[in-house]
Amino acid sequence: MNRKKPSKRLVFERTLFKAISPAVEKLCEPPKLKNIKRALFIQPHPDDNQIAAGGTIAMLIDKGVEVYELTVLDDRFVDTTYSGEGLTVRQKEALAAQECLGMKNAGFLGFGDRTEASARELSKAIVKVIRDIKPDAVFTADPNLENECHEDHIKVANAVKYAVMDATFDFYPEHINGKPREDVWTVDILGFYYTDKPNTVVDISDYEQKKIESMRCHQSQPISQLEPVIILLGQQLAKDTPYKSAEVFRLISKFHMHCFNLPVG
Repeated sequence: MNRKKPSKRLVFERTLFKAISPAVEKLCEPPKLKNIKRALFIQPHPDDNQIAAGGTIAMLIDKGVEVYELTVLDDRFVDTTYSGEGLTVRQKEALAAQECLGMKNAGFLGFGDRTEASARELSKAIVKVIRDIKPDAVFTADPNLENECHEDHIKVANAVKYAVMDATFDFYPEHINGKPREDVWTVDILGFYYTDKPNTVVDISDYEQKKIESMRCHQSQPISQLEPVIILLGQQLAKDTPYKSAEVFRLISKFHMHCFNLPVG
């Protein structure tokens, strides 16, 4: 059987695809953490950053990265000892954990656990922090974790996604004196922990103990019960690597944050 000769257009398209394939593969690679100088870890609740990423935070700080922590929700409506002034129990614990790791406090946004605020309202508050701190990388929980049932985590993580994008718009939330804003900021890397689709494994073998110490600062939480589970999880995540303990993330770059369904990994 004679095969039909491919058209000139088809030949051109095949040649073009073959030529650009290496570039497409490169574009689909996850970004690297080695060049960041400032990072912002945005946690739904006090302790999320330490549980999910305490070892990575310790490693980044050890390598000279300036690392900030922003807490979106807290126990202001749960802590029966809180008078409305000063700090709640969990806020104090968050500050202790930050000091343990060497983090800088980016504040508490003032929303309570199980807030009725929308992701858009949370996002608007987060945008201001991103523009003030100007981080190279932002980290939060993965809103697309398949078995995540905690609305706080999903809502806050989506709010962070929106905020990273909104921080780039010079008209949002409004112009300044009728002119485009000058405080816009582009985040190069957006990282998700608590993820079931990781594309980056971080060696925390040398920082596992510091992670555990920072977790223990959250004394009001059942950390003693979680501790052996977290240690075993770190060992499991390090399986098939030369590491003793690891944390995993889904990292995307600014090129991956809009429109294109690129398989980053």
